[in-house]
Parts: sequence; C-alpha cells; structure tokens
Amino acid sequence: MFEFMENRDWIMVAAIILGPVLAVQVQKIISSLQQKKNRRLKLFFTLMSTRGTPLEPDRVTALNMIDIEFYGRRIFGFRLETSSEKKVINSWKTYNDHLNTKYPPDRPADWNEKSDQLFIEILYAISQALRYDFDKVKLKRDHYRPVGHNDLQNQQHEIRQGLADVLSHKTPIPVVVTYLPDEKTQPTEDDNG
Repeated sequence: MFEFMENRDWIMVAAIILGPVLAVQVQKIISSLQQKKNRRLKLFFTLMSTRGTPLEPDRVTALNMIDIEFYGRRIFGFRLETSSEKKVINSWKTYNDHLNTKYPPDRPADWNEKSDQLFIEILYAISQALRYDFDKVKLKRDHYRPVGHNDLQNQQHEIRQGLADVLSHKTPIPVVVTYLPDEKTQPTEDDNG
C-alpha cells in the first residue's frame, strides 16, 4: 500500500495531519502575545491614570510589575529583550534607585522634582514600547487632579502623623480646661452621704 505513494502524496498526508496541530500552536502563540500586550496596556493605563498621585497603591503595584511585563522572552534558556523593553527596564531601575534614596531634609522639593522627571521617563519609554505618540511634556502636564483630592490627602497625612506622634509619646495630648467649678459649688463628703 505504501509503496505506491509518491512524494507529493506523503506531503499531502503530512499536511493533513500537521496542519491542525500547527494551527493550534500558532493560535496559542497569538493568544499569548495578545495577553502580554493587554497586560502591558493595563500597566501603562494604571501609571497614566495615577500620574498625579504618587502614593496611590495601584501605581506602586504597576511600577513593581514593570520587571515582569517588560522582561523580554526566554528562548532556549536565553533572555531576549527588544531595545524598547531595555529602555523601559533601565528607566525603571533608575527611578527605583532614586525612590530608594532618602531625600535631603533641607531640599525635598529637589528630590520630588527629580522623582517626577524620572517617572515621566518611564511613562515615555513605555509609551514608545506600546507605539503611542506621546511627548514628555504631554505626559508631565496633561493630567487632572482636583485640588480637593490634594487637600484631602494632605489632611489625612497630617492626622496620621499627629496620631503617630501622640502614640509614640513625641507629642502630648493638649488639654484645655474651659470650666472650673467654684469651691462652694463642689460637693463635699457630707453631701454625698
């Protein structure tokens, strides 16, 4: 039976058998790439939406996911990164290093300004990797943060700091006496019983 099959017949049989298998594998690869792109987009959207709120927990989570989402690919045990992935990782390393250095107490504004600048570098690198056409000025300036949100965050910080100072005995609880009864109006032991 097999001796009558020519090369083209063997090719046809192989195509019939391997075609669906290869199609499934290609679909898995496409699906994996789409999921990766969606995760990167979600990370970028989170960072964009929290530009004005550096202490937002979602922003911190997104920053910590950069290493994973822009890691590159492992092929045969080797890590392969695109140039855009390297730029994202390097900008994150620089920003993370800055965040982990204590700011000088006499110049916190300088430290904050550098933080903002380095954060914009990350946003720019990610936007380029995702093929968005944003410039750094747009990334820095074009966001909305109501003054009320800033006031609320500052008030909450002051309350937490004040409570922490009282609980750690750094600051006493202020007590103001507004009424002192006269000695004549105070009950005596004879009045009580």
